[in-house]
Amino acid sequence: MPTRLVDERFEDVRATDPGQVIEDFELDRCTFVASRLAQRTDFTPSLVVRRVNATRCTLDNCLAVGTRFEDVTIDNLVTKGGLLHLRGCVLSHVTIRGRAGSVIASPPVPRPGEDEVSPEADRALVEAYESVDWALDITEAEFVDASLDYVPGDLVRRNPETQFLLRRASLAELQNRPVPDGADLFFRRLEMSPFDSMVAIAPQRSKQFQSLLEILQGLRELGLAE
Repeated sequence: MPTRLVDERFEDVRATDPGQVIEDFELDRCTFVASRLAQRTDFTPSLVVRRVNATRCTLDNCLAVGTRFEDVTIDNLVTKGGLLHLRGCVLSHVTIRGRAGSVIASPPVPRPGEDEVSPEADRALVEAYESVDWALDITEAEFVDASLDYVPGDLVRRNPETQFLLRRASLAELQNRPVPDGADLFFRRLEMSPFDSMVAIAPQRSKQFQSLLEILQGLRELGLAE
């Protein structure tokens, strides 16, 4: 039976051990402040969060690094203290739905004592996703802001009206074709990603929603987005 926590507040919670597993929780209206899931020694994410359902929870200045999320459902999320960074994480059967905050799946961080991220870190993420049939379902998510550069786009279940699939193969077509103003932002992020595809989002709760939507719709009309 999962452990159920209702209307609890946690501050400075830390999980940093490679191989540690956190599993079987039901969280309802819980708040986490300045908390971290952060292991930096294994290139392949080995700190695991598994079988967690979170409803109407708040993450205030929280971060995940080198973590694998499996069978996680997040329903109505509030993020505070800036973007919720998922640094070098792997997602498998993760669902985000309802009103969502600001989320970014971004590159790994350097190992302790190192100044730069090893290329091996990106390779490890690519290999980790080879065994994932689908990573993330955001078909019913309404973000304030979202950037999924470090999640393979082909493994994302999406709402095609506001969430668009970009492929690395399209980068070669940009040199001789006019594209909507602002589109280069999305393609620069795709170029830096280790994956061959990426989902670009017009966040429905963003003040820039309409302008971002028009850019991505323009790319679709040009055959540069799906």
